[in-house]
Parts: sequence; structure tokens; C-alpha cells
Amino acid sequence: MNRVWLFLLLPIVFTGCQTAPGTGRSQLLMVSNSEVSTMASTEFAKMKKLPNDPRLAKVKKIGLAIVTVARKEDKNKILPPANLWEFAIIDDKSPNAFAMPGGKIGFNVGMFAYAPTDDDIAVILGHEVAHVLNQHSNERISQGLLVAAGALIVDEATKNKSAHTRQAWMTGFGLGAQFGVLLPFSREHESESDHLGLIFMARAGYNPEAAPAFWGRFSKAAGTKPPEFFSTHPADETRIKQLNSWMPEAKAQMPKVVKPVQ
Repeated sequence: MNRVWLFLLLPIVFTGCQTAPGTGRSQLLMVSNSEVSTMASTEFAKMKKLPNDPRLAKVKKIGLAIVTVARKEDKNKILPPANLWEFAIIDDKSPNAFAMPGGKIGFNVGMFAYAPTDDDIAVILGHEVAHVLNQHSNERISQGLLVAAGALIVDEATKNKSAHTRQAWMTGFGLGAQFGVLLPFSREHESESDHLGLIFMARAGYNPEAAPAFWGRFSKAAGTKPPEFFSTHPADETRIKQLNSWMPEAKAQMPKVVKPVQ
């Protein structure tokens, strides 16, 4: 059965390669965007929303501005048109916000403590929309499927070995997949979204200088963190250094203010 499963998987592996918008990075996508969007919509429907929160209008306005500029990079038509996006304030005190495949944006009430200005909200939503544009959820699912396939290969290759040897091989494969593939790709996704999110907020007319300050503030929310090698995210110092290095590029793309004729 393992061999049959792998035989069926291989054509998907070789036909699922695409290019990430805005960066040109090659990526493997083994599930369709519509499938991921359906899963996201189901989860979004379960969340407790606050439709009467007065801050919803602000989040929607900023989110739509970000979506509008991001769609200009969207050659694969991943992002729905601006009028099809759904926005919600989520009744959750944890500091989090998200954009989901299929056009869902949620902003937890706990995040407002770290995002008092429109520019701060634009930092967050630019980052999250960039995740959706580059299909990072799809890519993570695909990587998980690929790792599962690799585990089956190891299992098949060691089936005649002792239990101790098989366990050692499986442990080694698991550690290699985690630290050699999954975590590095996760950090790359975060950096990719930081970069594109900075560009998107600038193009939408928000001040990109807010980004390093926001992430510096937000980094304190999580307390002690593991070393970067063991983390899904770049180290705070790495993240802020990267944002500052991209700042000239972002500022150059801010809308030019046209002075009225005297």
C-alpha cells in the first residue's frame, strides 16, 4: 500500500510547482487553493465575532486598501476582489490577527493594545495578506504531505531491520524534516510576508516606518523565545534588521502627494 500511495503522489509533486508572486521563489503546492479556502471558511465561521465593535470599520478600510494594492501582484488570481472580502473583530484577548485564503480577515480584540494607530494595523494586515497571496497555508500543507511521504519511504526501506534500527531511522528523519525543511520554510514565509507586507502598506499610503517599531513592541508580548534555529519565526533582531534594510524600497513606493496648483 505504501508503494501504491507513493506512486499516486509522484505526479502531483512534479506538476504542483509554481512561483510565489512578488518574490519569484519556486514553491510546491499539492492541494488546490479552493480546497484550502473551503477549510479556512469553515474555521472562520466557528469564531466568535463582534459585529458591533466600532473598530471594525477602521480594520475594514485599512484591509481593503491593502488588498487592493496586493491584487496588482496577483497574476494567479489568488486574492478575491476587494468587495468579496469579509472582515471581523474576533472576541479573543490573545494578540493575533489573520487573513485567510478565500477572503477572510480577523482581528482579535487583544491585538489592539499593540496596534493603536492606522499604520500599526496596516503593518499587521499587510503581513497577513502577503501570507495569503503567496499561498503559505497551501505550501505548509503540501510540505506536510511530502514529509509524510518521506516517512513512508523510510518505513518501507527499513521494514526488514530491527525495531531499534527502524526507530533510530524514523527519529533521524523526523528531526531532519523538522529542522532542515519545516522550520526553515516557516521562517522564510514570515520574512517573505514581512517584506511584501511592508511594500503593500507603503503602496496603500501607510507609513512603513511603523513596521520595525510595531514588531519591536509586539516581540515583548511572547516573553522568552527559543533560539531562531528552533523557531517558526525569525529572531526579533533578524526581523527588525530585515525590515530596516527593505525600508528604502518601501518608501520609494509610497504614493506621491500632489500639491494643488497655486
